[in-house]
Amino acid sequence: MERDRLSDLSLLCVSLIWGANIVAVKYLLTSLSPGNVILVRFITGSVLLFLLLFFLEDVKVPIRDIWRLALLGAMGITIYQFLFTYALKYTSAVNVGILINMSPIYGGFLSALLGYERFARKRIIAIVVGFLGVFILMTKGDWRVLFSGDIRGNALALLASLSWGLYTILSKPLLDKHSPLKVTSYSMLAGSVLLGVFVPCFLDPAELARLSGTGWLVIVCSILFSIVIAFFLWYRAVARIGLARTMIYQYCVPAAAAAASYFVSGERLDIYQLIGGVIIFASVYLSRR
Repeated sequence: MERDRLSDLSLLCVSLIWGANIVAVKYLLTSLSPGNVILVRFITGSVLLFLLLFFLEDVKVPIRDIWRLALLGAMGITIYQFLFTYALKYTSAVNVGILINMSPIYGGFLSALLGYERFARKRIIAIVVGFLGVFILMTKGDWRVLFSGDIRGNALALLASLSWGLYTILSKPLLDKHSPLKVTSYSMLAGSVLLGVFVPCFLDPAELARLSGTGWLVIVCSILFSIVIAFFLWYRAVARIGLARTMIYQYCVPAAAAAASYFVSGERLDIYQLIGGVIIFASVYLSRR
């Protein structure tokens, strides 16, 4: 029980980190291209994670698990990051935020279908209620925003959501055999190696050289917190409390992003965002019981 409470607390921290990271990445995109932001953050983050693994644990992994870890990295790092970034290019952030957060819905059903865990009725209700909270928070009560934007962007956001759901689900059998740090490090490294293919096309050293000191500080904090710490805590929670219960905390990310925007950027909080936030946290509470 104590371990469960610690996992819930750590997942709330992950939600806060990833919510604040949305604001941080939004700031970086005023000075850097999406390609530069993706490559610098994840390639550097994977190196730091692997160094941490090297000093804390045995780095050996059976050959039969290497391809699974590579698939995990491709799904959750390489594919997801490009789908998410280009979805934002073609459609609104509201549409992306809503569609991305569908992953707990089918992620929970898929984990039950694959036999990883039983999908209780109470958890189904919690997931649906949580998504309703995200919808209210993101749309501010105006459902018509879903019909705005390019259909390409909406399709990319849905595919990104599926990619993240599969990324979390595919980690479960690996976490039954390996530590969260090892799974996080190897999957991140594999995803970053695949990202390396895009370096000649997307990396712009001149753009990075023009980045301000504040920009570099934001990048460093983004790498340390949103990649090294948050990804490790996410995987540890999957190993300890299961897939469905972990994934529902993804709903807290938009609420954390709204709060971060209010405190950092001075953006006004709408009453619908407050209502949506309350519903989201109520769904998380329901999923824990």
